[in-house]
Amino acid sequence: MRTDKQLTLGTAKLGMPSYGFSDGYALKDPVNFILRSLNQGITFIDTSPRYGNSEELIGEALKLSKKKPSISTKIDNLIPQSRDTPNSMMKSINESISKLHTSIDICYLHQNEIEIISDRYVHEGIKILKDNNMVKEFGTSVYSEEELIYTLDCGIYDWVQIPVNILDTSFYHIVNCHVSNTKIAARSVFLQGLIFDNHRVRLNIKDHNQLLDTLDQLRRLSSEFGINIQQLSVAYISSLEKIDQIIVGTISDNKLSENMDSIKLQLNESLIYSIEKIAAKSKIWSNPRNWKS
Repeated sequence: MRTDKQLTLGTAKLGMPSYGFSDGYALKDPVNFILRSLNQGITFIDTSPRYGNSEELIGEALKLSKKKPSISTKIDNLIPQSRDTPNSMMKSINESISKLHTSIDICYLHQNEIEIISDRYVHEGIKILKDNNMVKEFGTSVYSEEELIYTLDCGIYDWVQIPVNILDTSFYHIVNCHVSNTKIAARSVFLQGLIFDNHRVRLNIKDHNQLLDTLDQLRRLSSEFGINIQQLSVAYISSLEKIDQIIVGTISDNKLSENMDSIKLQLNESLIYSIEKIAAKSKIWSNPRNWKS
């Protein structure tokens, strides 16, 4: 197993406390949480203009810290086949840089639709941003096989964020079967917190019985091997060879510390095999597009 996996702090809940299905409390001092995260060893932070005021909060923390993490943010609200797209992309990045008080290492498209990620004006904007050293690398964040395969094959993108967790690794298996230089970031590692709460599963997943049965299988495995579901989730994703970065969103110091320890855990081969049997097949309920609205 590679030992260079990057644990990245996801910041959706910093600016949007009600995001996902974990407890919706707001931090009293989010800037201090970011500073503590950096002191714990976080070296990469993922954010987006869509995440409330998270970019501003990160920027305030970076002004106070001697530690300078790498940053990924996103571009949103692009119109397909618009000649103005490159200008919109430059404006978005300039605004993010102004809020973050630092340079952008990776920029993702927050719109994943194929008509956006394949748009020639988007590609033109990417080239302009790179040529002007406004971003170092560019990526997509996908929800469908078509979007993922296009990203891997087109030669435009340096990164792709894919949903991957102990319930469903079907996107990862597509990556594993592809020859591509695209780097892989794992998101939705905890399925926005659903894997911790059967009650929320029943409320938010239309056909939830299979998901609850799968979670029961995983909890039995977790108990058998003496490791909790959170640790198991991160450690298993870390065991996947082609994953370069694991994005974990939390506003808890203890959970962040546990996640950072979990990325280094070496799982028993029989445990990995058991999880693979459960997770390899695509599930309709692992895609947020299919959740109750």
